[in-house]
Amino acid sequence: MKKLLAIVIVCFIVATSYIAYVITQRQAMLKNVAHHNDSWAVSQSVSEYMRLEHRLAAYGLGVESGTLDEVRLRLDIMIGRLDILQHGTLRQLIDADPHQQETLDRLHQVLTKLEAGVYGDAPLDVRAMLAEMADLDGAMTAMASYAAEYDAQRIDTQYEALTRLHRIYTGLAGGLIVCGISLIVLLLYHNRLLNRAHDGMQVLAADLRIASGELQVRNDKLAHAAHHDALTGLPNRMLFREQLEARIAARAEGVHVAILLLDLDGFKNVNDTLGHDTGDALLRAVAGRLSRLVEPGDLVCRLGGDEFIILSAALSEREACVFADRVIAEIALPYLLAEREIAVATSVGLALSQEGVGSDELLKHADLALYEAKRLGRGRVCVFRPELHTRILDRTSFEVDLQKALANGEMEVFYQPVVDAGTRAVSGYEALLRWNHPLRGQVAPSDFIPVAEETGIIQELGEWVLHTACADAAGWQAPLKVAVNLSPVQFRSKALERKVMAALAHGGLEPGRLELEITESVLLDRNEHTLQTLRSLKGLGIQIAMDDFGTGYSSLGSLRGFPFDKIKIDRSFIRDVTTGSDAIAIVELVIGVARSLGMATTAEGIETEEQFECLKRLGCDQMQGYLFGRPMPLGDLPGLRGETSAPEPAGRTSVFLPPLSRVGLG
Repeated sequence: MKKLLAIVIVCFIVATSYIAYVITQRQAMLKNVAHHNDSWAVSQSVSEYMRLEHRLAAYGLGVESGTLDEVRLRLDIMIGRLDILQHGTLRQLIDADPHQQETLDRLHQVLTKLEAGVYGDAPLDVRAMLAEMADLDGAMTAMASYAAEYDAQRIDTQYEALTRLHRIYTGLAGGLIVCGISLIVLLLYHNRLLNRAHDGMQVLAADLRIASGELQVRNDKLAHAAHHDALTGLPNRMLFREQLEARIAARAEGVHVAILLLDLDGFKNVNDTLGHDTGDALLRAVAGRLSRLVEPGDLVCRLGGDEFIILSAALSEREACVFADRVIAEIALPYLLAEREIAVATSVGLALSQEGVGSDELLKHADLALYEAKRLGRGRVCVFRPELHTRILDRTSFEVDLQKALANGEMEVFYQPVVDAGTRAVSGYEALLRWNHPLRGQVAPSDFIPVAEETGIIQELGEWVLHTACADAAGWQAPLKVAVNLSPVQFRSKALERKVMAALAHGGLEPGRLELEITESVLLDRNEHTLQTLRSLKGLGIQIAMDDFGTGYSSLGSLRGFPFDKIKIDRSFIRDVTTGSDAIAIVELVIGVARSLGMATTAEGIETEEQFECLKRLGCDQMQGYLFGRPMPLGDLPGLRGETSAPEPAGRTSVFLPPLSRVGLG
């Protein structure tokens, strides 16, 4: 019986192995058949060639649909098709017939000549080009027919091979079925010979043992899920708190419990630009690096989002700082995810256990230290000190004062003159925000503007500045322009255009006298909403100026993306213009680019006559700086109001623009 069973099993194994081999061969044949559909690719190339010829003819006849852009699009598609014809099995198809190779060479010459005419400086002779392309129509059609015949022959050959394989496969399958049935019969017979002493109680006991094991496995999985993060597999906040409380309660004399709170810098940009799948992959990669960094006995947890925390024992402050630096360096190394190289940084807040400090307070200390580290910049580690808590309280008080500043009348708009380079006559003023606190005194814009942007108060301040500037300028005796700064945050609001129009109507100011200054960061996203908003504002007659030109990320690309009216050259270039040849070259280049694009230029930060003469000689249109006047309140500006001028508008606080990232920095 055993020998017969063994023979059947051996036959079953041999038949199974052979049928697997036959299936593999069949799959290879199917793959060859699928890959030999070259005629479709050639016919598509011929169709695209005809479309290109049609678009070129339409362009030559001046038909509305026949634009040069459409010709370029079809040309680019056809060049791509030519590249496909020159590679893979299509290359073999072409090489098999000298006539097809000659046709392909002629096609390459025609496309090269057309590309030179479409993208080059020389004029395109459409009639001659169409005649040359028409000569190739027959050859291209013949190539498509040749490809169809070539594919048909290959498919017939492969089909015959597939038919043979199918017959073998059918026979093997039948034999395998017979072997399986024989095996089942033998097993049934063998089971009848088993010891019948196994009664129902034993069967029930076995079932109970199986059920008990499954229940234990399920309980283990539930316990693991309750204490671990589903994405990274790291312990979660619950398990971390349990471990932290246990270690604080059991720590020995002189042994510190250190916690390192990590926050990834730039993770939100990865999620927003590359998607949440890439963001999840990045979190898993960071978790893997942290797990490899820690020593045995340490605990790495993910608290949620992009926050991680490390719990370590027996570390002094110096050792903890050295370890934190290692963590920062390791996390900063590039990650290769989805064929992209991604780099993120991390900030670390470090807190050490002390007598009388519980787990909740220790976590709060680490959070305050992390906040300070992020305030200092990316890739920093900060150890908690008691003075950090005092500093947070001071910042909170500062924010509260800033929220009340506008309602308390502590804000004021100053104006700095912009002069014509040729006559030195004032051509306009830039509106700059100032804060006069009753106790703090004059607060520097560099101190309160970032806080206002971070808390969102800048939206209220920004709109108040716009309304105030429009109302003040409307009452000036001379029709001078007034410039107001906008920031990228403003362009997230779809109501920006409506708010600007409301400010103009409220002050009674003509749109042509308002100039809005933006930085290059506004155009970084290059989204349609931002560009449409800028076009709408310019369509109202408002002038748009690019501020701090040269300090952003892609100045020339920004100029191509939107037609600005003016470029403001940053003061960092003006400072060295009389002493540094590099600064002169940069300023001269900017002025030349602006002039070629029909844009005016304004130089910021002019403080000396030498700088003025140098910029004037280079051809700058307007200038601004302490040489011509410091920012001053409206009442101190000379000659702006005459006896017949309109009365100053009342009630300047009303609606609000989004953040002005540079308001008050002039």
